[in-house]
Amino acid sequence: MYEKVLPRIDVFVCTANPITEPPTMVIDTVLSVMGYEYPSEKLSVYLSDDGGSSLTFYAQKLQAGQFSKLWLPFCKKFQVEPRFPEAFFNCNTPKPHYDDPLMTEEWSTIRKLYEDMKNRIESAMKMGQISEEARKQHKGFEEWDLVSDPRNHQAIVQNTNLIGEVWILKLYKCLASEKRPKYHNFKAGVMNSLMRVSSRIRNGEIILYVDCDMYSNNSESVRDALSVFLHG
Repeated sequence: MYEKVLPRIDVFVCTANPITEPPTMVIDTVLSVMGYEYPSEKLSVYLSDDGGSSLTFYAQKLQAGQFSKLWLPFCKKFQVEPRFPEAFFNCNTPKPHYDDPLMTEEWSTIRKLYEDMKNRIESAMKMGQISEEARKQHKGFEEWDLVSDPRNHQAIVQNTNLIGEVWILKLYKCLASEKRPKYHNFKAGVMNSLMRVSSRIRNGEIILYVDCDMYSNNSESVRDALSVFLHG
């Protein structure tokens, strides 16, 4: 009964520059909020890349999108905390903290996949471009390639529907809000763009804003915060 009255939540994550805000950090933040213990059909996550970087799009769309299909079910299955991969793997080891052999085996597999993903993203960052092979995997790069100036570009919206063994659907959208030299250059404009996009999709009753380095360290925190609105 309690689950039925929970409101829809739209989570907004903002980033602006892949150099000062590394995509590996951004995807960890996104994965941590996607790991909230909350009904899948009521949770939507929107990432706004203010700089319109193809490197950030690559990290989110091709790398995090695939990794999440394993990471999110792993978190649910073993009640993982925190659900920010970098923090989790840095503060946990499979032994002696976990006695379950299956947990130990999956922990090792997921960690290797995570490290491999990070290496691919960091390699792309060092080269400063995405390989042709990677570009062929998603037509969305054609739109991101049109962005030659991070302060002067059109709006872009891309979506990723993430399906896991214990998730019906996780809605995750990547977008770059419009930027022009004389306007749309402040975060308030980005938030307005996010609200316009989200209102046409699931139109969450609650909006949670998260900066790209503000990862969630507790998967139940969103429910705790809602108690103020539902019972305050």
